[in-house]
Amino acid sequence: MKLTPIGERVVLKPLKAEEKTKSGIFLPKGAEEKKQGIIESVGELKDNKPIPLNKGDKVIYGGYSSEEIEIDNEKYLIVEFKDIIAKIE
Repeated sequence: MKLTPIGERVVLKPLKAEEKTKSGIFLPKGAEEKKQGIIESVGELKDNKPIPLNKGDKVIYGGYSSEEIEIDNEKYLIVEFKDIIAKIE
């Protein structure tokens, strides 16, 4: 199934937060690195230009208005483009 967001939104697959550091120290709940995901699909900007992200891009996102959905036992988030903070290269 293909899921295409309408308007200035992106669909991403959230990445699981790390539970311990590279050196092996376990992190308490709430201290893990959060809000990272992989782009699955993108909508369009208001002027009908494409959002400058591509499928497979790893991003950091913020905000509280994401919509969580589940399709074929996979969890996805629909996030407003303005809530994408950075692209991880």
